[in-house]
Amino acid sequence: MSGRLLAALIVAAAAAATACGATAGGAAAPAAPPPRNVQLNQTGAVVDIEAQLVPGYVTVVDFWAEYCGACVVVAGMLAVQIADEPRVLVRKVDVGEGPTPAAQAYKIGALPHFRIYDKHGRLRHILVGNDCLAAPGLARELLAEP
Repeated sequence: MSGRLLAALIVAAAAAATACGATAGGAAAPAAPPPRNVQLNQTGAVVDIEAQLVPGYVTVVDFWAEYCGACVVVAGMLAVQIADEPRVLVRKVDVGEGPTPAAQAYKIGALPHFRIYDKHGRLRHILVGNDCLAAPGLARELLAEP
């Protein structure tokens, strides 16, 4: 077999291995990190929050509504304060106005309303109103846990 043919076969084999997800050590390439901030639902619709949690990441679920000015302010403060924490995710649920299915399913009586889940998917904190301002610090504490 000529050196040129052998080199071509090696390149082709490497390309095939890469296409199949194999890497030099036989390990799969690392997955891309999940998006940091995601709107989960249409206004007022119920969504399975637990299905949206990512193992190994702390998740802040932000229940909000368009009419809620405080929700916008608190969400903005949260975003700024966790900008340097790639392992903290925000998942937003628009509860809408009034007794929507989302508001009823999650028992949302007042806004803003945050629920913080740890890296293992366990609900650890429920914050309402001004208590939501503590979310960045609480998320960092959960990140530090094993």
